[in-house]
Amino acid sequence: MARVQVLLADDEPFILKGLKMLIDWELYGCEIVATASTGLEAYNIIKSQKIDLAIVDIRMPELTGLELITRAKEEGIDTDFVILSGFSDFEYAQTALRLKVVDYLLKPVSQKQLVGVLRKIGVKKDADNVLQEHAEKLKRACLVQYLLAILNGTSNQHQVDYVCENLVVRGDMNFVHITLDNVTSLEEMTDEEVSEIKKKIIENCTEYLGRYSDHLLPEAEGFEEEYEIGFLYCDIMAKDAGKSSSEYLEELRKAAMRSIPVEVAFLVGRTVNETSKLAASYSSACELRYLKSLRPYDENIYQYDSDMYVPHSQAKEMIHKDAADDLVNAVIKHDHDEISECVDRLFENMENTHFNRFLNLNVNYFLFRMIHLAIEIDETVEQDNILLYISDDVFVPGKNFKERFKTFALEYSDYLIQLKKNSGHRGLKDVERYIQDHYAENLTLRDLGKMYYINSSYLGQLFHKKYGISFKDYLNNCRINAAAEMLLKSDRKVADIAAEVGYKDIDYFVSKFIEINGCTPTKYRRNL
Repeated sequence: MARVQVLLADDEPFILKGLKMLIDWELYGCEIVATASTGLEAYNIIKSQKIDLAIVDIRMPELTGLELITRAKEEGIDTDFVILSGFSDFEYAQTALRLKVVDYLLKPVSQKQLVGVLRKIGVKKDADNVLQEHAEKLKRACLVQYLLAILNGTSNQHQVDYVCENLVVRGDMNFVHITLDNVTSLEEMTDEEVSEIKKKIIENCTEYLGRYSDHLLPEAEGFEEEYEIGFLYCDIMAKDAGKSSSEYLEELRKAAMRSIPVEVAFLVGRTVNETSKLAASYSSACELRYLKSLRPYDENIYQYDSDMYVPHSQAKEMIHKDAADDLVNAVIKHDHDEISECVDRLFENMENTHFNRFLNLNVNYFLFRMIHLAIEIDETVEQDNILLYISDDVFVPGKNFKERFKTFALEYSDYLIQLKKNSGHRGLKDVERYIQDHYAENLTLRDLGKMYYINSSYLGQLFHKKYGISFKDYLNNCRINAAAEMLLKSDRKVADIAAEVGYKDIDYFVSKFIEINGCTPTKYRRNL
């Protein structure tokens, strides 16, 4: 905790020297940072630097102690004052009390008196710090909730005004999803490992952003993925750094990746110039997930303005609907030769079309058709799981985009057949039995899918359909239930039980236990 900064002011040098030597100031959390021999000198010090406590003589040249305190109070200077006086006149005491001084001490000051004052100041400072901390947390909570309301398009004018007053939002601005770019790597990681990566990204971004770090939204809930972090970018940030927006965002992205094992991608929504319009930027940043899943080349920053927006005058000539519909029909028929031919024809049609524009319109059109086909077969299928399947199982690095896209169409056709046969339900029972026997191991959907010949994305859908929760939540429930049984049947340490059921991080284990059972492991054992 920071020390209390103290000023001593008295026109008698031996008094100043005596006060310095009277007690061990550091022992009571104080530091004498300045002394003054006149009231005016003390006033100038208080104005020019942070002084928490000023112990001042009531009679000094140029300004008396009472005049000094009066002037400081009128100017709103946040300093606590203690009066020293050689006079016991009640009138002085009354004036000092009206000025709300902390104490009024008669000379000569005793150790006991001075220590009592310092303890009083320390208690007051601690209380002020607690109140300030609570006020800052409340302010931040309001700011985040109001900003989320703006992003979701449900805000009122009061919320917009509050955000504008408490955040630097001016000029052009964009909502940015900061997301992890390697889904395959994430599937191989535990929840604790993903959580640690997110914490490190937040720490790195906070350090880089400096005074703009409050534009990060790590505590916001409701984003698509638990590892995503929201960020409100304003072009004033780049201007302050003397960089272009693209340079600034790339530097921030590289800073975010420091000491983490996966790539970070930025999904930069539509540019807007008013806080009230941020919902459009947020929704367009969400659209960029489709672009990220179907990217034709390795890329880390996706910008709606340059990668997705198409003027109405150009849109008609860029959409090759007939060729795309032919491909959709070939996928439905499960005809691999026809699928391959349709992909070739679609790419021939776009020879004179800007490739990114093709990506924006034709591929997204095809993707939406594929999602709806899956939902028509099984209405419980989730779009996010399909996108996970597309980006993780189909688009392997190293192939050109045409080949990757053709692979996607062929594989997705097989996926739809699998969905129709509903082949995973029987396999799900075997997977459940395996999890019950091996829950403490580092289990992933990918490994289980390979083991039981079920597409990992589809396996995740089956878990959600049957239990209403994700595979990871199902695995956590198994582990926590096993831990709860061990707590009741043994007196082993909580940390040992956590390790045995598969948790390396004891804090994460405790948080999951509370989430499922409503209390800590220790209290659970004691109650039952």
